[in-house]
Amino acid sequence: MKNRFYLKLFTIVALILALLLPQGFMLDLVQERTNWRFQAFETVERSWPGAQTLAAPVLAIPYDLTYKSKEKVIDDKYVEKEIISDVTLHNVLYLMPKQLTVKSQLENSLRYRGIYAVPVYNSHIDVTGEFSNQAILDLLSRNKESKITWGKPHLSVLVSDQRGIAAQPDLLWNGDKIAFQPSSHLPGTEQGMNAPLPELPSNEIARLPFAFTLELHGMQGLHFALVAENTDVQTSANWPHPSFTGGLLPETHVITDKGFTARWRASSFSLNVAGALERCSKNECSSLLGPTVGFELVQPVDIYQQAERSIKYALLLIVLTFVALILFELLKQLRIHPIQYLLVGMALLVFYLLLISLSEHILFLYAYSTGAAACTLLLTVYFGGILRSGKLGLLLGLGLSVLYTVLYVILQSEESALLMGSVLTFVVLAVLMLATRHFDWYALTRQSEQDAELDAL
Repeated sequence: MKNRFYLKLFTIVALILALLLPQGFMLDLVQERTNWRFQAFETVERSWPGAQTLAAPVLAIPYDLTYKSKEKVIDDKYVEKEIISDVTLHNVLYLMPKQLTVKSQLENSLRYRGIYAVPVYNSHIDVTGEFSNQAILDLLSRNKESKITWGKPHLSVLVSDQRGIAAQPDLLWNGDKIAFQPSSHLPGTEQGMNAPLPELPSNEIARLPFAFTLELHGMQGLHFALVAENTDVQTSANWPHPSFTGGLLPETHVITDKGFTARWRASSFSLNVAGALERCSKNECSSLLGPTVGFELVQPVDIYQQAERSIKYALLLIVLTFVALILFELLKQLRIHPIQYLLVGMALLVFYLLLISLSEHILFLYAYSTGAAACTLLLTVYFGGILRSGKLGLLLGLGLSVLYTVLYVILQSEESALLMGSVLTFVVLAVLMLATRHFDWYALTRQSEQDAELDAL
């Protein structure tokens, strides 16, 4: 009978370790539900365009270069002769805009697959700019002794998911309206659209202005490839949680609870645009979608991430509750059966099951409040019964509600969650140590063992 207290203490520790198993099951459940949500996104993406990247635009001018080729040959009489023949090379001259301005206004909406809401968007994009024919004049100047025959030029716009082009847009080219056709008409990628152009001036320097408006569907994110010597990208959206991505952060941005605005300005020096254009001349035009700026539509802390983080604090709540019960058991000379400790631990874990299931249908705050209130009320009544005191039950219930409140504040803090969690653990440990610094633990445990022996008699 003498070591009964220590045996019970060992049993309680074993119970805490055993409760780690259902805690692990909860974490697995969160991962499973996360995978289900990801599958919902994939299902929507099969019937709705995905994250979009827009590279606008590139001017492609095919041409044939014919030049004289001299070749020395030896005839049947071993006489060396020089043969002059015409050689024709087919090539394409790719030009990027001198100036490019992109203005995008994004409207977000939700598509549902089962209980999962998937954010999608429609973006109204206005693109304006101008080309210069200086590269054409330079090509003619370098090949004065050769003949250049120009083919039909076309203007190409790359879109990573062509399904997102909601309606056929029109190109305003040098004052004329030209309808875009499907396909980018560029080697290495067909996703996008193109517009056939009239013959370009080749006898003097000219500015070639253009403009078009594009209605683009997509989901998750929108990016713009900076395929221009000077680019100005301005975008706005009714989504309050953007994550800016790409090679450059926005020069300016404003984020409110109703949405955000952002602006990027860049030159051809900012990203290797010329290199991407050079790779395009080698039939690798997909590289034009590489140097981008843009944003992702994200939730800063989604319900499953918050649930997972809250489950990681389950052990802290269980240990604190068990420590409080042990202290009351020693101070009030009570006897609490290990089964009762186990039931208390299971009730604390049921909170997380309620949290996961409820948060899939209602706001996370309401799910958290409902689960915490239900478990706190249940444990308050149960504490009052096993401690034989309604006041002690209310005291423990109040402490538990404070812990749930502090935990919620930590979960909502995206950047300082680790710091706040560490401070909470330190404060709780400090309070426990200071509150029990004058306890005579030997006397308390002896009294507990004596009470147990008397009960046995």
